[in-house]
Parts: sequence; structure tokens; C-alpha cells
Amino acid sequence: MHILNFYFTPFAVILILFAIFFSEPEPGVTRMSFAILGAAFAANWWLNRNTYRFLRWSRHIRALTVWLNLAVSATLFYLLSAYWAPMWLLFLTAPAASALYMKKWQVLLVSLVSAGLMVGLYYARSLAYGDGGGMGTQLWGMAGTQAVFIVFFSMFTAAMAEMIIKVRDSMR
Repeated sequence: MHILNFYFTPFAVILILFAIFFSEPEPGVTRMSFAILGAAFAANWWLNRNTYRFLRWSRHIRALTVWLNLAVSATLFYLLSAYWAPMWLLFLTAPAASALYMKKWQVLLVSLVSAGLMVGLYYARSLAYGDGGGMGTQLWGMAGTQAVFIVFFSMFTAAMAEMIIKVRDSMR
């Protein structure tokens, strides 16, 4: 879990800061994004700090953290994707975190939900803010490519984590 905090959390913060700095969304969107980011940071910090305190529940706490981060990513994506195209990268954080300590089928499930949620939000935004016609073929292709990447990257991360554990255990 510490790997997530050292690499993916700062990446998410940088991504959001760049989105706000370079695209200058409305002040309400900016404030809401910072509020969500602050609440997510506080929740992740508290859950991570108390994982070992509630050792019997640590697996459930980690799963809760994954789903909480996915919900936060979806919310921030919905708010900022119209201003900053790379916001879809937020959908990599929850599946990558799950790859560190969940079984492969669970990682696949999280990555499929993450990818599906992203495509669904693209579609919802196209209906809400587009001309009402939904997504064109180019947007479907882009969203589909990003969704496939989320699944493949997550499974790659799970395979790497599994391989590292095998190598570590073989050296004992």
C-alpha cells in the first residue's frame, strides 16, 4: 500500500494540479476538485494508518481503499475531463493498487469496473454536454483504447507483483 502512496497519489495530485493550472476550469469546479482531493487524501491516510490496528480487517480495509479511490477517480474525471484530456489516467490508480495485494481475478474485476466506469462517464458527458447525439466513432475508439489499456496495465502490474513475490520467496 505504501507504493501506492509514494507513486500513484503524487501522480494523481500532479495530474489534478496541472488540469486546474493549465486549463483554468470554473472556480466552483476547482474548489470541488480540491475538496474531493483533500477528503480522499485524509481518508486514505487514516485507512492506511489504521490498517494494522484492525489487523483482522486489513484485507477489507485495503479493498475499501481501492473502491474508494475508484469512486474519487470517477468523480474527479467527471469534473475535470472536459478541461484536461489526460484525466483518464486516474482510472489506473485503483486497479494498480489492487494488483499489489489482490488475486488476479479481483484485479481483473476492478480493472473492468474502472474501464467501464470511464467509458460510461465519457458517454454521460457526451449526452449532457454534447449536442445530444452521444459519442462519435472517434471518441468511442479513444475511450475503448484507454479502457483496454487500463485492463492490460492492471493485469501486467498484477503479474509483476506476483513474479516479485515468487522471486523473493525462492531466495529464502
